Amino acid sequence: MSRNSRQNPESPSTGDAPLGRRDTAEGGGTVSHDHDHDHDHDHDHATRLTPFEHEHEHDHGERAHGGFPHERLDAYRVALTMAKASKRVAADIPRGHRSVADHMLRAAANVVLLLAEGANRRTPKEKRQRFGESRAECAEVAAAADLVGALELGPEHQAVELKHLAGRVAAMLTGLMNRLN
Repeated sequence: MSRNSRQNPESPSTGDAPLGRRDTAEGGGTVSHDHDHDHDHDHDHATRLTPFEHEHEHDHGERAHGGFPHERLDAYRVALTMAKASKRVAADIPRGHRSVADHMLRAAANVVLLLAEGANRRTPKEKRQRFGESRAECAEVAAAADLVGALELGPEHQAVELKHLAGRVAAMLTGLMNRLN
């Protein structure tokens, strides 16, 4: 929206809140816009957040579960933890073995992405297919962790932790697949 075509920001007819106004958002949150209006961008200052947009921190530090089916799965949260662990392990792998690090990071990312895709598919057959592919990627992460240990490419305890997480996600995926039968 160009500056010239914008209506007066103080005008109630635009739906914009006066400067400094705090609005109660749907879902219980508030939206505050205490900034100068001498800028040229398009947004609604009386923004109301939907329950899906309203994310907040819980006492345990995780964001609230979102509106996608995969965000409600423990397997998804553990897969994200595994992906973070793979990044830590990959950071310690020396230059001559970066292909192992790259493969491990790709496989860890694929676990998360395929798990999410499967959870959001409609038919049990499609869900099982994606969950099976995600589980196979877990095996690749575990194999990369084995390589880190066998070739002494990084701290052994981190490789063991990563392999444990990969096994845990694989087991959770197996459980999800079995429930679809």
